[in-house]
Amino acid sequence: MYTLEDRGIISEVACGNNFGYVLEKESYFVSTDYKVLMGQHNDIFVPCMKMLYNGKIELYYITDGFISMLAMMEGLMPDQLANIVINLFGSVMEVKNNGFLQSQNIDISWNKIFIDPATLMVRLVYLPINARAFGSYVEFESELRSSLVKFMHKMVAASGNKLDKFVQDLTNSILSIEDIYKKYKGVTAEASSHKKEKMDSDNDNHSGGGICVLKLSAINTSEYFEAVLDKPQIVIGRKQESVDIAFPFNRAIGRRHCVVTNYNGNYCIIDENSLNGTFVNGVKIVPGESVPIKRGDVIRIADREFQLK
Repeated sequence: MYTLEDRGIISEVACGNNFGYVLEKESYFVSTDYKVLMGQHNDIFVPCMKMLYNGKIELYYITDGFISMLAMMEGLMPDQLANIVINLFGSVMEVKNNGFLQSQNIDISWNKIFIDPATLMVRLVYLPINARAFGSYVEFESELRSSLVKFMHKMVAASGNKLDKFVQDLTNSILSIEDIYKKYKGVTAEASSHKKEKMDSDNDNHSGGGICVLKLSAINTSEYFEAVLDKPQIVIGRKQESVDIAFPFNRAIGRRHCVVTNYNGNYCIIDENSLNGTFVNGVKIVPGESVPIKRGDVIRIADREFQLK
């Protein structure tokens, strides 16, 4: 992400269709930002998971189903490009107005801004770290706009005057991103309608209308326990203030023992380098490795067994 790799803060690793950023120091990771990111029930972020890669923290991004802005450019009509840029501004404004996350943590490399090809809605890559490529929001917005102008020059030349006014507004320092968004947001009315329909559908699925929500149920014990796994990330461990599902009196379970992730009903479990291990159907999983799990699987966390229902 611009100078972060040059400064030795992060390094990128390819993971099939997805990708990851490995943090060179654990101290760069900001757990509060990550928790806020995991709690965002909207569709402006590329799904992110914290994993381990050769003993270092990896931020793993799931981009399946999306296309990078760089890859989308060839063959786009001028109105489609304007639509994408306005949707990008809308997503940036949501981050800015969030109150917890920082716009300067958004990766605005053109191959790291992703588009849903069906709706042209934008997905952002957010890095929950304390090192930033930009010193302020003003620097961030200035770089985003100037790079957009450079990026759009060829399209402007090929489209006559269809994008000329739009690019002029991008170069007008009097107008903010919010001003430009409000001026042109009518262009994205149809896409916004698709976004609302998708969000409504996601909410219905989240409440049980479509996507299956799993439960973690204790077995081989007289003590009743059951937990609903209905969040994008569920941390399991012994330290109550650091996890979502706590077993404070079981010393065999690590303070942050494992993590269960849920992306659109696709569940995975990741062992957080625990001492006594995490097992799926009797097989010990490799720490930091994301292992798919499903209904009926038996999960052993140290010395406690659970079944997914």
